[in-house]
Amino acid sequence: MESAKKQKYNEDYIKYGFTSILKEGRELPQCVICYKVLSEGSMKPSFLKRHLSGCHPNLADKDIDFFKHQEVGVKRIRIDHRGQLSQQTQAGLRASYMVALRIAQEKKPHTTAGNLILPCCKDIVHCILGDSAEKKLASLPLSNDTIKRRITDMADDVEQQVVAEILGAPLNTFSIQLDESTDVSSCAQLLVFARYIKDGDFKEEFLFCHCLETTTKGEDVFQQVSDYFDRMGLSWKNVSACTTDGAPAMLGIHSGFRARVKTVNPVSKHNHCMIHRHALASKTLPSDLKLVLDDVVTMVNFIKSSALNTRVFRLLRQELDIDHQNLLFYTEVRWLSRGNMLSRVYSLKNQLLEFFERDGKEKSKVFFGKLSDKEWLKKLAYLNDIFSRINLLNKSLQGRFTIVVDCVDKIRAFIMKL
Repeated sequence: MESAKKQKYNEDYIKYGFTSILKEGRELPQCVICYKVLSEGSMKPSFLKRHLSGCHPNLADKDIDFFKHQEVGVKRIRIDHRGQLSQQTQAGLRASYMVALRIAQEKKPHTTAGNLILPCCKDIVHCILGDSAEKKLASLPLSNDTIKRRITDMADDVEQQVVAEILGAPLNTFSIQLDESTDVSSCAQLLVFARYIKDGDFKEEFLFCHCLETTTKGEDVFQQVSDYFDRMGLSWKNVSACTTDGAPAMLGIHSGFRARVKTVNPVSKHNHCMIHRHALASKTLPSDLKLVLDDVVTMVNFIKSSALNTRVFRLLRQELDIDHQNLLFYTEVRWLSRGNMLSRVYSLKNQLLEFFERDGKEKSKVFFGKLSDKEWLKKLAYLNDIFSRINLLNKSLQGRFTIVVDCVDKIRAFIMKL
């Protein structure tokens, strides 16, 4: 009797925008517009019509040919004649997401999939497995727009997982770390990371990156973070601590980011990056050591700024079978570049001495004299040693799951060893 009461799909139901799908042996109505599958009891004209007029009122007056066309498209891309997702479609969809993940991880253009990866895959499969296997790759969705959608889907999913973990953290508390930086295209980007407790251990995840369209004041940074919190259901009341750099926009007493956070959560703690203090402290040098550093920078620029000098020095290193291929520039804003440059120059001091001796120009004679001076070389060796140690300390203060206690211990140990 129960089976006799079951409603069966009628071909006329397509005029309401519904086709049928088999799920666990049951025939269920499925909307050809939004793909929503209704319950078995909804297989009635009144329920189907209610869904069409309620969810898709702008399509309620469409003729039956429109819905039949939508039905064909649904079955072509998603289901076979039995209403089940085909294994080939599943495999193609999964492969598309895997390729998109690789492209995102390698930071390659989205067009790489269709212009390079897919043709290469076809060539490999054709050579090894034959034409039939190659034809299966023809329907693999790897266009530019498809890869973009796949990456966006995965990013949204990861974001939802991170937010869910934050909301489910013990005591519902978390801390954030943020920094604003302007890239080479003058685009100001705000990056925010979150740290929270997951399964009894600390977990640190990237939260979001947004562009600051105009100014980069503390008010702009605070508003961006607040808008994101409102959209994702997070609250400033649950932020236990904030870590920023030492910029005025972050630490301003009246209008800085820290001051604005205090207005919404007075009990939150605020730290600012101690690596900045460490970098500033290392900028101060005695005058005699500063002169040696300036001499080294001038030497490197003399060779690197001239294409001819660069080629001649490269050939000299090749003749002497030297591992290092290039001198390194010093850039003041790159904290580690000073130590790296000094280390490379010190390791190539003999080759530099020979290069300047062969060159014979006035500047080269001056540089040759300095590299021949034992006192000057001692100071260079000292700078190389001390900045190599400082670079090691700098790197040890960075990285995931670094906490203030560990940083303080490392700095104290470094000072004691000096």
